[in-house]
Amino acid sequence: MSRRVLLVVVLVVVLLAGATVAIVASSRPDLQSDREAVDARWAPLREPLATRYGSLSQLIAALAAVGAGERTYTLDLADEVETWSTLAGRPDPDPGAEAAAANRLEGLAARTRVNVARSARLSRDPGVVAALATFDAGLVPPDQVDAYNKAVRRYQGTRTDSLAQISADLLGFEPRPVLVVGVTQSAG
Repeated sequence: MSRRVLLVVVLVVVLLAGATVAIVASSRPDLQSDREAVDARWAPLREPLATRYGSLSQLIAALAAVGAGERTYTLDLADEVETWSTLAGRPDPDPGAEAAAANRLEGLAARTRVNVARSARLSRDPGVVAALATFDAGLVPPDQVDAYNKAVRRYQGTRTDSLAQISADLLGFEPRPVLVVGVTQSAG
């Protein structure tokens, strides 16, 4: 009787292993092509985002010049600009890390804008006002953002499918964030 139980256990283990291999093998191509689509949609965003975030150094310098350089919002913004610069300067881009850093920069820029608006001194300083205007002028085409976000949603949908999720976790298909840009221009 114990030999039968052992045989059944071995059979179940073999069937489960075979099913896992089949799931991984069948979902990998979809995950791969969807991630490649996300990466392809990210590439045209890199240049306008680099221009946009490069202008934040001017804002950081303007805030420092008026005595707000040691404020947490300025320090956090400076740290994230450095992170972005490091990521953007890599010869082998990492779209997932760059998109996450871009979202953090957009949030920190919005936080800084709120702090500037609440300070009579900062909101009237010509250097700070000019730096914010330069940042706002670094527009990112919304059609490119929309195309990237659509590709991300498709990839995430594939990635989180109940069967493909096993493959995604086993094969290292990491999640990708949608891009949320504060100011965009219309295409055309």
